[in-house]
Amino acid sequence: MPPILSGQSSSTSSRRFGWLAAAIVAGCVFWTIGWFLVAAKIEARLPETLAGITGANAKAGCENAEVRGYPFRFGLFCQTLSYASADDGVTAISGAFRSAAQFYRPGHIITEVDGPLAITAPGLDARVDWKVLQTSVQATADGVSRGSLDGRTVSFDIDGAGLTQKLAMQAGRITSHARKNGPDLDIALYGEDLQSNLVAGLAGKALTLEATLPGQAGLLNTPYTAITVPFETRFHRLSIELDETSSLEISGPVQIGADRRISGTLEVTVRNPQRIIELAAAMDPEIAKLINRFAPLIATLNTNPGNDGITLPLSIQDNRVSLGIFPLGQLPGF
Repeated sequence: MPPILSGQSSSTSSRRFGWLAAAIVAGCVFWTIGWFLVAAKIEARLPETLAGITGANAKAGCENAEVRGYPFRFGLFCQTLSYASADDGVTAISGAFRSAAQFYRPGHIITEVDGPLAITAPGLDARVDWKVLQTSVQATADGVSRGSLDGRTVSFDIDGAGLTQKLAMQAGRITSHARKNGPDLDIALYGEDLQSNLVAGLAGKALTLEATLPGQAGLLNTPYTAITVPFETRFHRLSIELDETSSLEISGPVQIGADRRISGTLEVTVRNPQRIIELAAAMDPEIAKLINRFAPLIATLNTNPGNDGITLPLSIQDNRVSLGIFPLGQLPGF
């Protein structure tokens, strides 16, 4: 009897193992079929999806679109990305695009884009290139709740009708972030190892922009709608650090009116003012002369004498800029 019972037990175990193996194979087959059905649906609906993002008066293209990532990811791959807006005459085209999202977190999308990015608009031509450009977004049913960008070895070349010379800028690294904060939009931009041909010898160790756009969370919704005037921007911090001892920092609210004129009440903090004056002289000698002439009086306007810099009131009224009681000039229209 014992040998017979042992044989029955072995047979039962074999059947169970066989059923388990069959279930695993069937599961893999159904998963494979399901994955490729979803991939085919993504590819088929891509034109509709892009139209939903850009809106009726703009078009976006993904050349040679293909969904990859089997078995556990879904990723859209394009040979090139393109965008064209009939409303404002803006066109843009970039290199290859690659994306990936895990099947268990389909809303968290990681992308990588190859340069260069060429942008044309009425009176403007720009070219942006980089060594590495990656983004991360959290997609929702109505758009994006937050997103980040990380670019390494980034260069900008800009030429326009209103420029006296081509503008060239380089950065060792640029990172940016945007998120919905209730009805508002929080944005941040950080740059490292900056250079520009705007002023001879101008280089920056770091650039920081942290701001909130009240009531503008909808800029991350789909279809995309450009910001319209009037609107306000609250600068928590806008600074450029030239070196260990020299920096310029601005904070405060700025309003852009329906006539596109800028107004605002700001504070500007300067560390190592002489270095800033030298840069101002390279850009506009008259402004530098004015600052040097009234430097003793300007120092009396310091609103925070306890820190290691000079903090001054900076006001803008309908594009006219003044530092305390001293007029500095007028901003160009846009």
